[in-house]
Amino acid sequence: MRIASTLSKIVRYTGRLGTAVLLMALVWSCATVPGLKEEATGTFIRIPFVRVLLDESRAEVTVSAEASFAIECLQKGEQTVFYSSKPVEVKNRRGLLAVVGEGGNEIKWGLDEVNIIPRGNRNRVILDQARYRGILKMLPSSQTVQLVNVVYIEDYLRGVVPPEIGDRAEDEIEAVKAQAVAARTYAMAHLQQYLYEAYDMKSSIVDQVYQGVRVENKLVNKAIDATAGTVLFHEDKYVNAYYHSTCGGMTDDIAAVWDRQEVAYLTAVADDSACSWSKYFRWRENFTESQLRGRVEQYLSSDRGRDLRIGRIRDVQISGQTPGGRVVKLLVITEHDVYRFHKDRIRWVIGRTSNPDLILPSDRFQVMIDRDGEGNLQAVTFSGSGYGHGVGMCQCGAIGLARQGWTYDQILVHYYVGAELRKLY
Repeated sequence: MRIASTLSKIVRYTGRLGTAVLLMALVWSCATVPGLKEEATGTFIRIPFVRVLLDESRAEVTVSAEASFAIECLQKGEQTVFYSSKPVEVKNRRGLLAVVGEGGNEIKWGLDEVNIIPRGNRNRVILDQARYRGILKMLPSSQTVQLVNVVYIEDYLRGVVPPEIGDRAEDEIEAVKAQAVAARTYAMAHLQQYLYEAYDMKSSIVDQVYQGVRVENKLVNKAIDATAGTVLFHEDKYVNAYYHSTCGGMTDDIAAVWDRQEVAYLTAVADDSACSWSKYFRWRENFTESQLRGRVEQYLSSDRGRDLRIGRIRDVQISGQTPGGRVVKLLVITEHDVYRFHKDRIRWVIGRTSNPDLILPSDRFQVMIDRDGEGNLQAVTFSGSGYGHGVGMCQCGAIGLARQGWTYDQILVHYYVGAELRKLY
């Protein structure tokens, strides 16, 4: 896929996203678009943009902006635009939206879509006291309101990179640049991944954590601006740029960790302990026999939809490891049966005693058994390394390599084997 072809597809993609985005879209030449009703120039969305699902759990929401904003109401293809400087409520009423102003005054109802468009380039949407660049698209979803932030992809990264890479120092900026390129590539590769939905990304770890304006900082913005438009390709296709916190010394093959096809650039790579500074480089979780039995029973009962008792655990064994040292199969042998758990799912089965709400840090571990004088299993220790799935870029490793003087492009091609960087726009 050539870059020119990629840009063409992006432009065609924007044509299917609705009136508000078309109205606000900025062409590649970066010319401005007149504001609504040809008043003072308003907020615009530059291409490429991404549609981020913020929430879809509430029947009504209160929205506003830092200054005045346009409320675009769409009803059976007809557009009506109102202006406000005060918060408004948007409610789901029997599967359609209603906009309610101060004092419960209904502005418009029976709507298929509502868009909040800040007026002025430095104006931001406000939702639950959080601020977002771009515009806020609202759609009815069953009995709730679906909230989608439509935002220029570079501005999207400003709200993604800080929570993903954490607070960093100036001498670590090359790692921040690497994270920016990886996050940008992941987003570009997943546009329209939810084919029948009005969004491209979810704002959680399902895709990438996105927290809007409140997490922006100068160092991250500098790294994003320095790499603007730069993405990773492999054989003329976007790299599926997975990343994780800490590899523990070696990343892994995607096919070995998940039930996915092999990918040439997502393979096991040693980082020479560049992530050894991470608190998760080495870890231990200790279970008594009854604690581990309870965890396994809880998982199996939830998975099978019925209460299940497995009997006393006799042994825990590792059966096979990945090229990166992660467990392929874990056997839990009880007095009644043998239970087999595979690949990354093992983390959910075992969990932690240190925090029962969390999963095991990684599948890169060894098992140590304590028995009593009669040979009965008393306790199990999981002695491991790393945090996360282990596929793609190790974020703590990238930071460690940056401290050693590596540049962001060197970091990226190290973790994504055989990939190349291209400037898309």
